[in-house]
Amino acid sequence: MKNGRDGGFNYWKLSYRKKFIRTLWMIPVAIFLSIQMIVMDIQSNFSVFLFVLFIVTFIVQLIYTYIKWKSETQINVR
Repeated sequence: MKNGRDGGFNYWKLSYRKKFIRTLWMIPVAIFLSIQMIVMDIQSNFSVFLFVLFIVTFIVQLIYTYIKWKSETQINVR
């Protein structure tokens, strides 16, 4: 990080705060894509499974990045 700024598009070099924010921005995209799969009705059981998988994955990722962000903040404060 130069001058306290996170750099660019490389997800692995971002701080946990930026990863949390990026995950928040990706939730509407995932919901939209999941709804599109359900509307297309290619295989309804498979699309429902993917929808649930997306939601669970994003919830877990949000919780994980939030916890890591807060623990990272506490370490920097001390």
